[in-house]
Amino acid sequence: MKLRHILSVVIITSCLLGCESIIDKRPLDRIDANSVWKEQNTAEAAIFNIYSRISTGFFDTNNGGYIFSTCNVSDESRSKSGWIGSNKVIVPGNMEATRNPMDVWKVRYESIRDCNIAVESLKTSPIEENLRNRLNAEARFVRAWLYFDLTRRYGGVPLITVPQQLNDGIEALKVSRETYENCIDFITKELKESAELLPNSVANEEWGRATKQACDALNGRVLMYAQRWSEAANYSKKVIDSDQFKLYDDYNALFQTNGRTEESIFDKLFLEPDRTHSWDYYNIPYGFTPDFGSQTNPVQEMVDSYEMVNGKAITDPTSGYDPQNPYKDRDPRFNATILYNGAPFKGKLIETYTGGAQGLLKNGLCTVTGYYIRKFIEESKGAPSKGTSTVSWKELRYGEVLLNYAEAQNEAAGPDNSVYSAINQIRNRAGMPDITAGLDKDAMREVIRHERKIELAFENHRYWDLIRWGKAKEVLNDKQFHGMQITKNDDGSFTYDASFIVTRGGTQVFNDRQYLFPIPQSEINKNSNLTQNPGY
Repeated sequence: MKLRHILSVVIITSCLLGCESIIDKRPLDRIDANSVWKEQNTAEAAIFNIYSRISTGFFDTNNGGYIFSTCNVSDESRSKSGWIGSNKVIVPGNMEATRNPMDVWKVRYESIRDCNIAVESLKTSPIEENLRNRLNAEARFVRAWLYFDLTRRYGGVPLITVPQQLNDGIEALKVSRETYENCIDFITKELKESAELLPNSVANEEWGRATKQACDALNGRVLMYAQRWSEAANYSKKVIDSDQFKLYDDYNALFQTNGRTEESIFDKLFLEPDRTHSWDYYNIPYGFTPDFGSQTNPVQEMVDSYEMVNGKAITDPTSGYDPQNPYKDRDPRFNATILYNGAPFKGKLIETYTGGAQGLLKNGLCTVTGYYIRKFIEESKGAPSKGTSTVSWKELRYGEVLLNYAEAQNEAAGPDNSVYSAINQIRNRAGMPDITAGLDKDAMREVIRHERKIELAFENHRYWDLIRWGKAKEVLNDKQFHGMQITKNDDGSFTYDASFIVTRGGTQVFNDRQYLFPIPQSEINKNSNLTQNPGY
């Protein structure tokens, strides 16, 4: 397969880019990439390596020894282990400029440097012009994503667009922060210009490479974050109007795929043995792997967000919800996303009742909420080992684009028919009824926000949505989240108690300063032109 070849060449090219100064005894103050960019094969491989710098929501951050997803610091879930940075630092509000397990400053700027080298080197590369333009656009697409990720964490950041060299002088290396608005202008311009150089689609063997639609979809997301609503709606509408994508028929099956679906716009791909991840190993319920798992435990508040299949909230007395049969007739996306007591999984029934095989707090490897995550776990495989998962990370999918369009269009023009259409397409795919007609803008906004929470659950959106909406403090601060404690009765029936308080991580703290991350103190110490974010 070409993908396997690509992944193998990436390893070789990484060595060329990262190790040539040791091999060739060249100066250590720069990467001499000239030889890489003179040939088509090595130039392409270098770009494929750059693609790998886009992180996945499987493991968005590294907390100094353990990686975790942002869902474990939002109102979606908690990690079971007290020593993990999400529980030790983020949830209790202990983030500081010298201690932040969600910090990505250094790794993002290292990747941006590689993108800058690619962009500059391709200007004089002798390879064929159309290919040169495409590779240039791909490097700029990745660079735009990297800067987007920096801005959603830190606000305005230094915009560095050429490879810096030590001989530029110390002061020239001390780049000041741009405003957030200038950063967004740069990102959206890069994506717009890259889209003009990229193909509308790619062949199956090139899946995972950027296209025009990937640029437009990302631009729609970026501009939505910036609350430039009309522009955001227009970019998402371009993707919709391209008629190249549709919703995958089976929501559950979508998250069992390794990409290449009609809903996929940009996937980060995995393939054994060259490139894999460990989502299954870290998150599969206790008893399905001999030595780990269970790290993402959905909280009761997330479970309660799922409507009944008739479209009514469980708090509606006419919904048919039975608190002693709480998982019956729920939104089908609940069953596809969360494992609960009695859920069928890999030929067994999950037992989260007290004393059950996967019971609440049964031991240090079991759930701390009474739930496990199902989404993204490959159910066709046996017991997972570390580094054997191959389900793709859906960085950009059509379902998100429809939600992005609905939100941006509602904010820009109100809830017109196109907004209803976008939301109802997503709900209907899941087997849910249309939303109520006749909503005003404010009511529609709440519907859209709810639908994002459900449709995009555990896909690395919820935490950032709360941040950009200015709702994180309201939703997270001074909150104790809950789980489900279940007792098995002598007659085999169960008694459900949703008042159980999840103690892992303690009461969550979210202060105003946490809407932006601190710039690492080590970077402030090196660059006197960097200003710190308020409160740190």
